[in-house]
Amino acid sequence: MAAKISAIGWRVSSARRKEGLQGRFLSSNALIAVIDLREATDDGLRAISDISASVDKCGIAILALADQGSQDDIAAKCHDAGATHFLDIANPNADIQQSLNFAYRYVEDIRGGIEETRQLNKLLSKADEQWFLSKKAASQSWVSEKLNASLKKIDFNSYPATGIYRYLSKEERSRVRGAMGRLRNGSAQAAVVHMLNDEKVIHHLHDTGAQIHGRLERVEQNEASHGWVGRDLLSGLRNGIVARSWMRTRLKRGNDLGLIILGIRNFETINAAYGRTVGDQVMRRIGQRLITETINEQSDKCMVARMDGQNFAVSKIWDESSDDNIGNLVNDAERLLFRCFKPVSLEGRKIGLDARAGIASGPDATDETLLIRRASLALAEAMSSGASSVKISNSSKDDLLLEQQLESDLIHALERDEIAIVLQPQIKVSTGQLVGAEALARWNHPRLGSLGAAILFSVAERAGLMKLLSSHIQKQAFATAARWPESLSFLRLSVNVTAEDIANDEFVTDMKQSIVRSGFSLDRTTIEITESHLIGNLSSAALRLLAIRKHGVRIAIDDFGTGYSSLAYLKNLPLDYLKIDSGLTGDISGSVKDQVVVKSVIDMARSLNLSIIAEGVETEAQLSMLANQGCDYFQGFLRSGPISPEEFEIFALRSN
Repeated sequence: MAAKISAIGWRVSSARRKEGLQGRFLSSNALIAVIDLREATDDGLRAISDISASVDKCGIAILALADQGSQDDIAAKCHDAGATHFLDIANPNADIQQSLNFAYRYVEDIRGGIEETRQLNKLLSKADEQWFLSKKAASQSWVSEKLNASLKKIDFNSYPATGIYRYLSKEERSRVRGAMGRLRNGSAQAAVVHMLNDEKVIHHLHDTGAQIHGRLERVEQNEASHGWVGRDLLSGLRNGIVARSWMRTRLKRGNDLGLIILGIRNFETINAAYGRTVGDQVMRRIGQRLITETINEQSDKCMVARMDGQNFAVSKIWDESSDDNIGNLVNDAERLLFRCFKPVSLEGRKIGLDARAGIASGPDATDETLLIRRASLALAEAMSSGASSVKISNSSKDDLLLEQQLESDLIHALERDEIAIVLQPQIKVSTGQLVGAEALARWNHPRLGSLGAAILFSVAERAGLMKLLSSHIQKQAFATAARWPESLSFLRLSVNVTAEDIANDEFVTDMKQSIVRSGFSLDRTTIEITESHLIGNLSSAALRLLAIRKHGVRIAIDDFGTGYSSLAYLKNLPLDYLKIDSGLTGDISGSVKDQVVVKSVIDMARSLNLSIIAEGVETEAQLSMLANQGCDYFQGFLRSGPISPEEFEIFALRSN
């Protein structure tokens, strides 16, 4: 079957055995899997299922071949197992070539069109270790750059036909002669296993008529430990496990490494606005672009991977001849941001990408964890930066150890009630009357003193404690407000909820119970959705927010103007308040442009029947302009910063 498909023009990798099938398929860079179920139905169905699971959403076609005459329900079984195409190969009119063409058309559609798939094929071919040799003249030969780089000891100029053959054992040479013999006898394809540089490889041979083509497939000795040959199934790049292993190995060798971690700041917005399928296609396109930009790098000196989520990594061994390796990394980061994260066109829509990069160097890094943490912190700084898209880590080893210590301390902080609530007053613009407060968190660390919410939530996110922390803060806030005296029963309380909170199926029940058990009123509660903490599934979030809103709870979108989902949020979520971020209000007394932007936001909110709350108001001039433009409420240091519950109660009673 492999020879037959090869003879009609396809490049084929074949596997007779089922062991390590997923790894073999993924490492082959194939876009179509052809599985022949004749004489092996159960194994064939299992193979379809395994490959389908390993390439889910990866744009791969699976063509199942079977004899429908001997088993009339086999097509349905293949479909249920995960096949995308089926051919009754026993039918005299079965056309394997057209079936492959249809399968390839499917791949083109999934991967964004004919040109995108053709470009991907070119990239995958260029990335292969391959060669070809003319049957007429040995001088008419070609060896890929990657093969040349990985086999430097072989002089392909002097030995174009026998370079690799000369380094094989006697038994391996015999197998190669047998494979070449099969080609001479009319087969279009053959394969032979041998060792090369102490690695097991499968050497695929193809006869195209005028030339003999060869391609090496390196076989992982322990595929399971590298997640099916270590490839991220969506982007086609190495995955995080293999990336860490690559860096660990080189650091142990004594190499100095540089690391760039690139992240997409608005990726969750893309998923929210266009759906996960489009988000997957964006990941796939970025993977292809990164392959293009790094195709000429030597794999032993440069590693490119998708680490997790929307983050990608590029790590390089220091160039000993350069006196500015950090500068080189910055240039690389800026080039990759410009070329790999430019807008993506999908289905007639141009999707903009807002990417950032964090850079770390490893002259004193003892392991890859330290290096990755440095780059990740630099990326987090770049993500929160409004101007610079590239940040270089200035964290010392002691700083990173402190970060790790804080993560460890946080779980105990929750147990010891070190997380305290502070309240920031909210004021009505037209009258100056106190109308409520926003509950914020502070960490009273026993050694480091008071730590703000930014540090607290950053540590919680890295430690995987966001859900626990959010619930803890909300319960404390409701209990605090429930103790307000009767004379303050007109005040509202605003609490922040995270995207993870809203994604929880029990969000409505948990939130309602938390408020009721505290003794506070549902109809005096506002929950704030922080715009920069984006929601993945807006439709399900809208249903949950609508359900809690029916109990009297009001909904606000916080930090409006800092994220990228603004319009999607306003369109899809049942909102009552829009909070203008301090970054917008802070400049309102400056340029005319800033005033126009804020006025546009207020006008838009009013047209949607939303009340407007301005954050970060510090001067009378800012307040005056906001009042003139129709802002309803404000909070900020002009009246009061965040204060303790006891101080807030005194403030409120005096205001009242």
